[in-house]
Amino acid sequence: MWCLLMLLCSQGIFYTAGFTILSTLNSDRSQYWKTRNPESFMNVSEIIRYHGYASEEYEVTTEDGYILGVFRIPAGRNSQNTGQKPVVFLQHAFLGDATHWISNMPNNSLGFVLADAGYDVWMGNSRGNTWSLKHKTLNPCQKAFWQFSFDEMGKYDIPAELYFIMNKTGQEDLYYVGHSEGSTVAFIAFSTYPELAKRVKRFCALGPVTTCPHATSPLVKITNVPEPLLKFVFGNKGSLHQIKSLRGPVTQLCTSLDKFCGRVLCYIAGGNIKNLNTSRINTYVGHSPAGTSVQDILHWHQV
Repeated sequence: MWCLLMLLCSQGIFYTAGFTILSTLNSDRSQYWKTRNPESFMNVSEIIRYHGYASEEYEVTTEDGYILGVFRIPAGRNSQNTGQKPVVFLQHAFLGDATHWISNMPNNSLGFVLADAGYDVWMGNSRGNTWSLKHKTLNPCQKAFWQFSFDEMGKYDIPAELYFIMNKTGQEDLYYVGHSEGSTVAFIAFSTYPELAKRVKRFCALGPVTTCPHATSPLVKITNVPEPLLKFVFGNKGSLHQIKSLRGPVTQLCTSLDKFCGRVLCYIAGGNIKNLNTSRINTYVGHSPAGTSVQDILHWHQV
């Protein structure tokens, strides 16, 4: 989030807004010193349990050695069904993680809604994000760890996760829901491995993307700069991960100025602030962006 705020600063957004913010805060500080949502500082399993659901977490190793964090909500809060449930797998978008499916309240978060509807819910994490920073032989300090993009996520991550889930649950097939890059990696996986595609009952692609020539977000426009400049800015390893030392200040800022942060998010990602639960903004920025490889950023630059 702070990286995105810096982007806005460079475009002059804060210059005009800053005076209004400061004068408002000075007029009544107590009105704006609100309490942060506790989920802002929780991990995935803690968020799930905080809302009264059972939680399980697993590590899935891919064919090329990456160790991915996978989280499960095995049942709804009031479920009486102890038998097998239909399995659904949720895969997040670019710079996202599993928290994207549980960041709102239970009646408005797809992960919780599906669990309460009787599904066995599993949530994946792409290699290189907050919950998938392990490898059998490499570590994130090494350049070799970051030599991947959404190609490898589709070729290795998705098959490893889906086969692991089907083996664990004893189910022969499952449902797949992917958002943005989560749909891209599924297109790659299912076209590369037809036998895996046959085991997917239904593929729900939310905001599906294979190319992005019509995107208007400044986050996309900034990647139109020459590739050497992107490498100079982002380096050659991972980028846009959470910075722990800034997590507290940023979540507090977006607690006190939730509508302002909501407008920033809408400016970057599109949409209308009327459709955004601004009381949850601090939870969003407490976990996002979750990071990726610079090679993934450059691959999206190419398309």
